[in-house]
Amino acid sequence: MEVSHFELIWKPQSPATPIGQSGIDKVFQGYFLEITNLEAVDYTYAIEFVVAPGAPPERNLIGNTVVFIDTPGVNNAPGVLNGNAAGTVFSPSTGNFTIPANGTALVAVLPSAFQFPGPNPLDPTPLVGQNFEVRGYVRLRLPTVFRAVQLPNGTFAFRRVAQANGPVKVLLTPQNRSTYYATNGTLSDQTQASLPTASGAARNDLPPDQPIVIVVPAVLDIDAIKITALQTMIDQVDPGLAMAALLASIDPEKSDLAAMNASLAKAGIGVAVERRKQKA
Repeated sequence: MEVSHFELIWKPQSPATPIGQSGIDKVFQGYFLEITNLEAVDYTYAIEFVVAPGAPPERNLIGNTVVFIDTPGVNNAPGVLNGNAAGTVFSPSTGNFTIPANGTALVAVLPSAFQFPGPNPLDPTPLVGQNFEVRGYVRLRLPTVFRAVQLPNGTFAFRRVAQANGPVKVLLTPQNRSTYYATNGTLSDQTQASLPTASGAARNDLPPDQPIVIVVPAVLDIDAIKITALQTMIDQVDPGLAMAALLASIDPEKSDLAAMNASLAKAGIGVAVERRKQKA
């Protein structure tokens, strides 16, 4: 579900100093989103920041932002937005987050225009002294999760499942929060501005993601370039979890696993996939 647009800024307020003025303030603007889970059970959420592709470095989210996700009872460490520099969708490196029943979380995304105390583990070259500006929109999702599902024979297997049978009620409050600095570096002003939501309402119904069932084709076209690109995405998460998620999505009854294994062997991949025998 699209939430709102966002705009991150760390640059002077105008491209030139007005006639008769000695200088102009520099604005530091971040995006803040409060999310309230209006349901009586806990839910796990995913947030994505979508931008236009091919942006130059000063308009790219890679290495230029810091993210905080503050959930009730948890003191969250800062993260960054992960993604491909040529891509369009970026997600927090800290992963998905859980909001307890009737709880409220705060997501904050800021330009990385400051140094953290001590060595900065997120961005060794923050945007100090640079001009940064990027705009896009925010998408909120209720992702599928791993859960134990009982099979017809009474055994259990882990499967990707939807978190709810229908839309989940959430309360969304997006804001721009800005700080202004005079030419001598002193703080001159601060503002907060609420943003319109894409739905036009604060209370929204968030539909749950549905699991994707993969039917493996008889012949796999294993392309080394595609595998390399996929590896870049896998490196951003736990490879074991990524592999488990893919295997849990395969339909063993409709997939040609023998042909799949032959394709894997032909590509020089030293593992095979087999259908697990059901327990009596």
